[in-house]
Amino acid sequence: MKIQVKLGQENMEIEVSRQGEKLLVELAGQTHELRMVGRTNGVLVVEVNGRFLHLAGTKQGYKRQLWLNGRCVAYERLTAAGGDAEDVAGLLSASIPAVVADVLVKVGDEVSAGDKLILLESMKMIIPIEAPHDGIVADLNCATGDAVQPGLPLVEIRTAE
Repeated sequence: MKIQVKLGQENMEIEVSRQGEKLLVELAGQTHELRMVGRTNGVLVVEVNGRFLHLAGTKQGYKRQLWLNGRCVAYERLTAAGGDAEDVAGLLSASIPAVVADVLVKVGDEVSAGDKLILLESMKMIIPIEAPHDGIVADLNCATGDAVQPGLPLVEIRTAE
């Protein structure tokens, strides 16, 4: 999945792909391997190229704040996967830390508004992630059993053309 963001006054493109248990993040021509290690008090611990980082974040509309080892980085998501800003509405994420209980769709599936796509479990509750509009599943960034954090894209729905 490609995401365009604005960091300060600079526009950047980030490409994220899944390779088994790892995420590959390409930024400024460099690829970084990211592996989730654990979670403590709402903070995600990840290993990036052999280095451990503590991450937390919030989102409000297109605005995002990411805390990396206690330092705040504010950015704005501009577009996803080379599309228009409207496509961002098709990126769906968890609203609280959870575990993926079930993935009900696969890439290429056609979905209707309100269809359940992913079931999350948190604090003994099942939380469905539903399609916000009719479309096609363009990308999946989670699998059954994955621990997920708020704001990280789990599934992308593109409007059917």
